[in-house]
Amino acid sequence: MFGSRFKLHASGAAWSLLRCACNFATALGVITFRVACNRHDGRLVAQRRSCFKWFSMLLRMLISYLYCHFYASFVIVLPNTHFRLIVGVRMLCSLICALVILALQVRHEEQAIALLNSFLRLFRRVQALPGCQDMCFGGRRELILLLLVVLCQVYQCCYLLPTLIEDFDILFTFTIALETYCSLSAALISNICFVGYLSVGVLYGQMNCYVRTQLRQQLEQLTTAASRRERRAASQRLDECLAIYEEIRRVCSDFQRLFDLPLCLVLVFGFLTMALVSFFIVLNQFNGISTWVLEAKLLLELLLLTLSIQGAINSSRVVRRLSLENYYCTDSKEWHQQLEMFLTRLNYGELRVRPLGLFDVSNELILLFLSALVTYLTYIIQYGMQSIQL
Repeated sequence: MFGSRFKLHASGAAWSLLRCACNFATALGVITFRVACNRHDGRLVAQRRSCFKWFSMLLRMLISYLYCHFYASFVIVLPNTHFRLIVGVRMLCSLICALVILALQVRHEEQAIALLNSFLRLFRRVQALPGCQDMCFGGRRELILLLLVVLCQVYQCCYLLPTLIEDFDILFTFTIALETYCSLSAALISNICFVGYLSVGVLYGQMNCYVRTQLRQQLEQLTTAASRRERRAASQRLDECLAIYEEIRRVCSDFQRLFDLPLCLVLVFGFLTMALVSFFIVLNQFNGISTWVLEAKLLLELLLLTLSIQGAINSSRVVRRLSLENYYCTDSKEWHQQLEMFLTRLNYGELRVRPLGLFDVSNELILLFLSALVTYLTYIIQYGMQSIQL
């Protein structure tokens, strides 16, 4: 009892974190539409805000220009060449992400609003199922992942505060404020991809739980002497479950098409920045706590993104393991045929995340990158040791 109650509290806390994250993204101008309750039926929907959209776009272009002007002059005067390269790549990544945000707001705002409304509609349909009324957004796993994302964002906001307090300068403070705004906006693209695939995993997980427990228990209570009304109700539940599964698959496909390029850029920039920071750590002979913390934060962000994607993939595969042998409901051949059609249609369309068709995103991608990075750094260390001996 206490476990289920804690799961409900974790689900509600995760939903509250999502609402706060949406407000934070709106404050930064990444999300330019309103997410509020509809006046007619009280349902949560996304609505356009044209004036706020154009204001956010103009503000982003102005801040990006100022960021490029002031931060470039700051990068040029850095004494360390490798550190200059890291900061320069970071600035380039932030500017490219700003262009991606502007492109999404200009050309794909309607698709983004329709996609978010589809997600909200799916959650309402799942919560309308028996036994799912109290679920908000996943459970403990989703809450822990969201808290780790919040921790990364807090670090992004505060990691330069000691430097500002120690050497206060108005121009330097203004430059850091611009850099923080642009880097947080760029990180929100990764967070949107994270939340999108996390939502897909939550929807699949709640549906799988309902099919394995509630629906299975209802179908097992059917007998050959069941009335026509009971059979019709069971058939409608099967059709509703199948319709929800197909809607999840469609919404996930729309989300992949919309955020395919941003996801690819996030992963490429994340791996590139990690490699540059690791190279800088090796050159400094593994000194400097701040660079180690930065490396851990970059790894954590990539790991959280791949974990959300891997969770969605695993949840989409769970329902494929059902079969007539472990899903017995009645001796009726008609029901066997209907249930077999239901289980067969669930096996259509395997979820795969391949940004621009270049590579599959999973937990193995992180391991592959880390193994390549360790091999590269080991070669650099050995080369440096041989150069010293010569």
